[in-house]
Amino acid sequence: MTPDSRVRTVVVIPARNEADRIPACLAALAAQSALDLAVVVVANNCIDATEAAARAAATAAGMRLDVVNVTLGSEEGVGTARRLGCEHALRSWPAADALLFTDADCLTGADWIARNRHHLTRVAAVCGRVNPMPEELFVLKDMDIPLAEMEGRYEALVTAFYRRHRPGPLGLDGEHAHAAGASLAVRRDALQAVGGFADLATGEDRDLVRRLKATGHAVLHAGDVTVTASCRLDGRARDGMSAALRARADRTDYLIDDALPPAERLIAARDSGLLGPWPPLVTPQDRLRASDLLPHIRALEAALDMTSTCGVAH
Repeated sequence: MTPDSRVRTVVVIPARNEADRIPACLAALAAQSALDLAVVVVANNCIDATEAAARAAATAAGMRLDVVNVTLGSEEGVGTARRLGCEHALRSWPAADALLFTDADCLTGADWIARNRHHLTRVAAVCGRVNPMPEELFVLKDMDIPLAEMEGRYEALVTAFYRRHRPGPLGLDGEHAHAAGASLAVRRDALQAVGGFADLATGEDRDLVRRLKATGHAVLHAGDVTVTASCRLDGRARDGMSAALRARADRTDYLIDDALPPAERLIAARDSGLLGPWPPLVTPQDRLRASDLLPHIRALEAALDMTSTCGVAH
């Protein structure tokens, strides 16, 4: 079959047992009137009607859709699913110059495709802002608010530290610090230059962003590119967003985001000139618990001379 040369944008969506969510995800994309669009749903290890639901939604919307059915091994995960989706997209639509990524439990903003395409005219990749679905925030009603506020404050300090001490393409160009596969867009040439997604069970999105930045590709963390993501606690990716939310909802001490290093590590990296690309990667042994954050908050406040505006009780 002759490839469709009209397709310039391909959205790749990993989906595992997402029959209930994939129709709304595809409908949000179809509503954007992108005539050059094709979608690849990577149905991995599905035992429900994900494929049938996706095909029905695409047919109703007049959407170009391919479903790639794969069975992944126990050590594989969403990184492999995204990689296989990319390979299919690049083979099927050789004229496509932009690959966009979201998740099956996300709803893209009304102009998500257009805004991504706009930014890709000047940068190699775009990280969008990921917001929670307001109607699902109730699942976090039991969250330990003081611990959540502590983590939020530390995240803000780490981000501020990076903005000050890691300028340039390795740092944070844009309005937020997200680097999630729920909203990611990459030019074809840049994706191929760094070898695409790695076969990681989780964290494949941040890994790709780090490699893009480390090889000189400009990445924009765009505030006008948005998706809303599910707050469900029974997610599909091992150690993914749902696992993180579940840990916070359990009202127990938990490991904070693995992109938030200990303060002394950040300061030492700055002092040695070895502060790497955003987002940083924290090794398992260096992960911090929420209950241990106060001294790290104080250390970064001191490093940023922000003690007087901290807002955290000492």
